[in-house]
Amino acid sequence: MMVWRSWKLFLAAGLVTAAAVTGTLLVRGHGGRQHLVLAESHQMMSALIFVAQAEGHFADQELTVDLLPASNGKIAMELMLDGKADLSLSSDVPAAGAVMARKPIRILSTIQTSDRDVVIASPSGSGLTIPGELAGKRIGYTPETNSQQFLDLLLLQSGLTGKVTLVPLDSNKIMQAMADGEVDAVSVWTTVRILGAGLFPKGLDTLSLPGLYTGSWILSTRTEVVEARRDTMVRFIRALLAAEWSILKDREKAIPVVAAATGFDEALVRSHWESYGFTLRLDQALLLSLEGHLRRAGGDPGPEMLGYLQSDVLREVDPTRVTVLD
Repeated sequence: MMVWRSWKLFLAAGLVTAAAVTGTLLVRGHGGRQHLVLAESHQMMSALIFVAQAEGHFADQELTVDLLPASNGKIAMELMLDGKADLSLSSDVPAAGAVMARKPIRILSTIQTSDRDVVIASPSGSGLTIPGELAGKRIGYTPETNSQQFLDLLLLQSGLTGKVTLVPLDSNKIMQAMADGEVDAVSVWTTVRILGAGLFPKGLDTLSLPGLYTGSWILSTRTEVVEARRDTMVRFIRALLAAEWSILKDREKAIPVVAAATGFDEALVRSHWESYGFTLRLDQALLLSLEGHLRRAGGDPGPEMLGYLQSDVLREVDPTRVTVLD
């Protein structure tokens, strides 16, 4: 079953739980107003953040949250690890890289999952809409992001490993490189594709393989932050859970908020909305995904992997959201 359908079933099953905790969601936090900085790259995947900000759920928890712009999740992760932000949002790929490098990262929750966000894009009419047509082509990707992960898995599954020319490119330059003819196609996530679409008057073709790679949009912090400000982290998660419930009740109210935060047209946001699952959780699928990244990179996950999941924070807000096997 496709991930987006599974997500819908998850939400349907969780209605009773969500209703049960609604009375807790808006309880004001204790300990005075706290300030947090979140590194984020203006992605539709960050909808819970934008809604929590716009609807006052952070304020309800006595939090002030500033967003620190980043060009992509990998950069957001680096800003957080460098101490320039308290929290970051990234895909599972930079998170796995931080774990492999033994950085002081703690994963608080996923806030979105999707198996449709990353695609292979090419100029319209190029014919690169099925994997076999990629053989012999130059394919651009952004290293250490879900762009690379999706492309690697596609090539492996299609028997094309070693049969294409891989060209590493910055996410801010990748679409321009394709417009300039430096590459024939690119592996990109939705935001990058949308921002670069204007470079192609005739449009873009896409190659999407739902189910091949399920990316998670992960909320992370540093060990020292969660140890010193655990109550603040709990309040932050509580605000996001209120935002999730709000989106579940009325997505049409959330779409303009996300459009304003990302700079995209409302109709465009609406057309992509069903591709995303805006749900807070720490589950076995995330752990297996992180372990898979490490193994493919030559690492050995080991039992210490669980230590990077700060499950007690989410568990305090809603224990049903934590399903990782100890």
